Amino acid sequence: METEARINEGGETSSEAPISILLVDDDPDIRAELGEYLTANGFAIGEAPDARTALTQFGSSKFDLVVLDLSLGKDNGFDLLREIRQTHSTPCIMVTAHGDATDKVVGLELGADDYVVKPVNLRELLARIRALLRRSGRSGGDNRKGDAPIVIGGDGSSSWQFDPVRRNLLSPEGELVPLTTAECDLLIELVAHEGRPQTREDLCRRVFNRAWQPYDRSLDSIVVKLRRKLEPNPDHPMVIKTIRGKGYLFTGFPTDA
Repeated sequence: METEARINEGGETSSEAPISILLVDDDPDIRAELGEYLTANGFAIGEAPDARTALTQFGSSKFDLVVLDLSLGKDNGFDLLREIRQTHSTPCIMVTAHGDATDKVVGLELGADDYVVKPVNLRELLARIRALLRRSGRSGGDNRKGDAPIVIGGDGSSSWQFDPVRRNLLSPEGELVPLTTAECDLLIELVAHEGRPQTREDLCRRVFNRAWQPYDRSLDSIVVKLRRKLEPNPDHPMVIKTIRGKGYLFTGFPTDA
């Protein structure tokens, strides 16, 4: 992995440091096609044909992003994603067949950040990789809104602390709350528009860089995951409220007044 490349704010490569991508797919022809295309666009590529090889690669090398096919022959891509998320927060684009909505929702629940549908459009994959790298902060791109921590509810040591630049969320007890790239991106958007309802269309466009479709439950799935981490009672959400027929509203974290 000697290629020197980074993505700048315009989406072009520069010479700061190598961006490495792990391709996990049991089809050698697909790995060769994706690997050749991404290498030509300035990325350093690692390959894994199965779950065991992928986990070995993660143990010995550092990757900036993983492209994971959910169909890995005898292996299950969902199981591999679950294993990866035990120890790594590496941004993940999953590859699904036939645009199955269930696969997308399950994958996002397990910690995937985005998805593409087979047959993979190479230009679309490249665009999604660049967008995800910028959002994850691994590309030296846009750090989004603000340069100081945002306090979510309360004050002093008893408050939730959210830093959108370092992409850290601390609980009132000072514990780091793990967030996937998509969860953090969504929280940034919700906090930045506190008290103002946000439509699913706007949130999908800003978080996923795609149009919202009525059958797409990806956004709702991430909201559910955020509620489990932020809400005192996720069954009766007070932090992220659903606006029926519209979208979501971030109200600010409730305090123990």
